Amino acid sequence: MLLILAPEAERLVRRVRGRLPDKLEVIACSDSDEARRHGTGATLSLGTPDLLAAVLDDLPRLRWAQSTWAGVRPLIDHPRRDYTLTGVRGIFGQAMAEWTLGWLLALERGILERSRATRWDGTRDGTVGGKRLGILGTGAIGRAVASAAAALGIESRGLNRSGHPAEGFTETFALAEAARFAAGCDYLLAVLPDTPASAALVDREFLAALPYGAIFLNGGRGSTVDTGAVVTALGTGQLRAAVLDVFPQEPLADDDPLWQADNLYITSHTAAPTDPGAIVELFLANLARYRAGEPLADVVDFSRGY
Repeated sequence: MLLILAPEAERLVRRVRGRLPDKLEVIACSDSDEARRHGTGATLSLGTPDLLAAVLDDLPRLRWAQSTWAGVRPLIDHPRRDYTLTGVRGIFGQAMAEWTLGWLLALERGILERSRATRWDGTRDGTVGGKRLGILGTGAIGRAVASAAAALGIESRGLNRSGHPAEGFTETFALAEAARFAAGCDYLLAVLPDTPASAALVDREFLAALPYGAIFLNGGRGSTVDTGAVVTALGTGQLRAAVLDVFPQEPLADDDPLWQADNLYITSHTAAPTDPGAIVELFLANLARYRAGEPLADVVDFSRGY
C-alpha cells in the first residue's frame, strides 16, 4: 500500500494516476487523522514530513518514505529509524539562483529605489561584477547558485561541514573556519539544511566577521539565523541590507517588528517553491529503483539530518 499524505494529496494522486504498478493500492489523505483511519497498512509513503511524523507510530509496516519537502526535520526529530527516508534534491537550484541574483541585482543597481523615483537622479549604481558571494552549503542548491553567479562575474566561496572542495567554488572552508570564510564575502547566502550543526550559525559574531556593508540572504532554514543579530547588524551598518525568506516560526505574524526593520526585505518563504510535478517524477524514479531492488536516490542520513 502507498500512502500519499499531504494537504495536496488529491493533486499528487492525479499526477501519479496511470503510472503506478496495477497491484499497488493507493490511499490519499490530506491530514494525519485521515491517515490513521485509512493508511495504517502502508509500506510506502509519499508526503510532507510534518504529517508523516505525526502518524509514524501508526504505520508499523512502513519501509520507505519519500519526502515532498527539501527539509525533513520533523522526521529527523522522531526516534523511529527502521525505514528508509529519501529527500528532495536537484530541483530547487534554478529557483534559488533566480531569487538570490534577482535580489543582489536589485540592491546593487538600486532597482527598488528607482522604481519609485519622482525626480531625475544620475547617481551611478553599484555592480555585482567582481564581488565575492559566500554560500553556506555547497550541495546541489549551492552549486547551482554559484554556477549562475559566475555568469555575472561573481566569485563564489563555500562553507560546508569539512571544507571539502565543490564544483563552482573558488574556495571552500570548514565550519570551524567560519570567521575566515566570512571575512572574504561581499555577499552571504545561507542555504544550509536544518541540522544541529547549522542552528544559529549566523549569529552576531559571524555577521561581525563580514566586511562592513555586506548583504545577507537566507533562503535555507530559519533555524540557521539569529534574526535579532541581523536586525542589530542592519542598525549599525555592518549589514547594508538583508533578505530573509524563512523564519523559525511561519508565517511571520503581521505585527512582528521585523516587518518594520530598515533595509530588511521579507519574501515569505517563496524563494524556491516546490513543484509538485518534479516531486512526482523524483518519487516515480525512486519507486522504480525500489521495485528493482536497487539503491534509492537521495537517502537521508538520520545522524546528519539530511
